[in-house]
Amino acid sequence: MLRRSVVSVLLLLGVVAATTVTAVLLPTGWRITPPSGPTASLGLFPQGIALSPHGTRIAVVEAGDGPPALRVLGASNLRLIRVIALKSAFGKPSWLDATHVLVAGAGTDALDDVDVAGGSYRAIPIGPKTWPANVAIDRKTANVATVDDGNGSVTLVDLATQRTTTIAVGPHPSDAAFTADGKRLYVALRGSDAIARIDLASRRVRIVPVGMHPSALAIGGGTLYVAQSDDDSVRAIDLADDRTIAVIPVGLRGGRVRGFGASPNALAIADGRLYVSLGAENAVATFAPTAPERIAYIPTGWYPSGVAALGTRLYVVDAKGESSPANPQFDPFSPNSAGYVGSSLDGSLRSIAVTARVLAQRATVLADAQPQWLPPQHTIIRPDGPIRHVIYVIKENRTYDEVLGDIAQADGDPSLVWFGKRNTPNQHALAERFGIFDRTFADAQVSADGHNWSTAAFANDYLERMWPSVYAGRRSLYDFEDGATASVPHNGYLWDDALRAHVSFRDYGEFVTNPASASAVVTTRMPGLLGHIDPEYPGFDLQISDQTRYALWKREFDAYVAHGDLPQLEIVRLPNDHTEGTRPGALTPQAYVAQNDYALGEIVAAVSHSPYWASTAVFAIEDDAQNGADHVDDQRTTLYVASPYAAPGVHHTHYSTASVLRTIEIVLGMPPMSVYDTVAEPLYTAFAARPDLRAFDAIAPEIDVRATNARTAYGASQSMRLDFAHADAVDPALFNDILAHAAGGHL
Repeated sequence: MLRRSVVSVLLLLGVVAATTVTAVLLPTGWRITPPSGPTASLGLFPQGIALSPHGTRIAVVEAGDGPPALRVLGASNLRLIRVIALKSAFGKPSWLDATHVLVAGAGTDALDDVDVAGGSYRAIPIGPKTWPANVAIDRKTANVATVDDGNGSVTLVDLATQRTTTIAVGPHPSDAAFTADGKRLYVALRGSDAIARIDLASRRVRIVPVGMHPSALAIGGGTLYVAQSDDDSVRAIDLADDRTIAVIPVGLRGGRVRGFGASPNALAIADGRLYVSLGAENAVATFAPTAPERIAYIPTGWYPSGVAALGTRLYVVDAKGESSPANPQFDPFSPNSAGYVGSSLDGSLRSIAVTARVLAQRATVLADAQPQWLPPQHTIIRPDGPIRHVIYVIKENRTYDEVLGDIAQADGDPSLVWFGKRNTPNQHALAERFGIFDRTFADAQVSADGHNWSTAAFANDYLERMWPSVYAGRRSLYDFEDGATASVPHNGYLWDDALRAHVSFRDYGEFVTNPASASAVVTTRMPGLLGHIDPEYPGFDLQISDQTRYALWKREFDAYVAHGDLPQLEIVRLPNDHTEGTRPGALTPQAYVAQNDYALGEIVAAVSHSPYWASTAVFAIEDDAQNGADHVDDQRTTLYVASPYAAPGVHHTHYSTASVLRTIEIVLGMPPMSVYDTVAEPLYTAFAARPDLRAFDAIAPEIDVRATNARTAYGASQSMRLDFAHADAVDPALFNDILAHAAGGHL
């Protein structure tokens, strides 16, 4: 289990603590060391925070993969006052008065007016398919506006009559702010890299271009501040003429650390200071607007998502809490079992006295705690090394213990194995021949962010905030793997990186759109992939065997061998270890996993029996580790490295998804894409200086890879109702319950 602080344990018990926090190592390899001070536990994935008009109470919106709620706490001591359950919620709350809080109703297409004293609320309808994602209020004029992500609009709401006026503004609005005189409303538009200025008297809209994916707004004096989440900066705009005064970089990168990935996602102004929540860098940046160059960083917990301030007191909510837990308690036989990764993101709230000492401290979150890794002598992980080709395989959703927990010499728990050596002989053979990695972690929690982490070394703030609502069934739009503007990070994806570095590449099934008919072909909406995909190789479709995928890949590989023109980089998606549970007529979970295992073994075998073996490395990793238990961490996963230069034995080095990507980038001469792969430790220990050129032979499965579920199989009726059109578009607890019964708990 990753080291956890005393405060983290207290948080699990719902206790407010003021104990000094020790450093906590996250699955990403980053350490968090928040300042000491009062800390309180929250529910799942808190999205935003607001102080009551007199600063005595705090309201927090909880909108994770579980029941949403509004939580109210005392500002002086962070003691819990009340939790009000809501049907759906999103964004930051807004206090209407001392006893009422407005909350965007998200999936209910409503605005919730919550009576925090009585614990009840009334839902004010906004309109069909609006999906309100935030709310703003002007207390002088009593104007209220919802920010509607569903249809790209703003809705003005008369609370007394419940009459609404809708104004179209642009795709994926994320936040809104009224000017002090109540005459204008500014709206941040994530989907169009702009803000909308609305003249409330005329309802006229003016679009003002800003940086990439504006996420939050704040007005101080005559200045509008815009958090540009994928540009790692804050833009200051003069409200007199909408002219940009300054663009202030706020990310911790600098000096030796390059790349984007801070995710500024919330703003607060108090006591002459602007506070900027840096979600992905686990810190709050702060500066006086009169001296933006004198920026200071305050470490926080994991993924701060909201800030509020009063005087010199700062309040921060951390969406992912204080640490990442192990989940051996995860009971797949119980649909309501604790331990599912999406249900372990219990947030936290901390109160910080902003003193001169706090402002002067060095932020060890990134710059000091994450050194640039120096390559060992004679490493082959270098641009001019013997590895000139990479085949990068992305699989689906397994923990380390679930598959490799039965390997005796490594840190596994055999009692947690579902798909052991008999079901996955090739993965076991690859591990035993080329190296066992028992400290590798997925940077992602689920597939929605997993395929972004796996191809961009990053998941931006839009994606991080939206996926819990999708997984909880409160949002139907799954726009995380199709090039949708709001979810694209600053530097794009691995294929964009390859294009910039003039590295040849081919993509098989990642970020593609499957054909609508048998006569059509696979397409892609990703500009960087156009002309670089196999039009016959499908994306996620569990009706297509991974054996078919292997055959399609092998067809092109053989042609590359014949012509001597293998691309330097191949990205291959093998998704069928996801399985379809026990849906009658579908392959059994054992069959799905076995054919996925065999396809991976066959890819390695084909390369090892070719002239390209001496110059190739195959990397295979799960996009996430959500569908199993693990006694170390719920994000620990499997990693396979196959190459003549692979170093056998057990490797305890802490690696993550970004480590794999950084290794690929180094050997192919590509720059890092985000701050995460910039600072990730490359897989130096995974490789030796001398090659072992023996070929690898795939092991045919003992298990029938064509076996199908009977109608009497456990969970068959539930499986028939599950949606397998997208990765993870099913209830995870129910799905894991079915899987475990099908696997018998041990395979």
